[in-house]
Amino acid sequence: MKQIKRILVSLALFAAFFGAVSATKAAPAQAASVTTKRNKVVKLAKKQVGKRYVYGATGPYSFDCSGLTQYVFKKAIKKSITRTTYTQVKKGKTVKVSTAKLKKGDLLFWGSKSSPYHVGIYVGGGKYVHAATPSQGVRKQRLSRYFWPSTAKRVI
Repeated sequence: MKQIKRILVSLALFAAFFGAVSATKAAPAQAASVTTKRNKVVKLAKKQVGKRYVYGATGPYSFDCSGLTQYVFKKAIKKSITRTTYTQVKKGKTVKVSTAKLKKGDLLFWGSKSSPYHVGIYVGGGKYVHAATPSQGVRKQRLSRYFWPSTAKRVI
């Protein structure tokens, strides 16, 4: 009987030790996975620069602002986000609009927080990619205090 107890205790300690080790390895792996996803989103967003703006377009040859964000997230990381700016702002976690707080892949919104009129993707370094206007198309721009986003959402 004592032999069985020793074996069971040994097995329990073994399982607890290796379970804890694998759990501590999972957190960095998840963080790396999130970083990889953010980088994929940014890479694909930048590839769209220069394409035409067409109201209602969802890619791959032309976009409107929310069509661009929807396309990039779906193609880069297989993440479905809704079609319109108005519904996209309801997704994810709200993030303070500050270059110190923003992370690559965050969605930036302009207009009221509950009913924005424009969306873009933060690509790091104080810049974002968006489908701007019919005359400008998809472009990468620096955040400007004259055109500062009203809110940001983290969906990755």
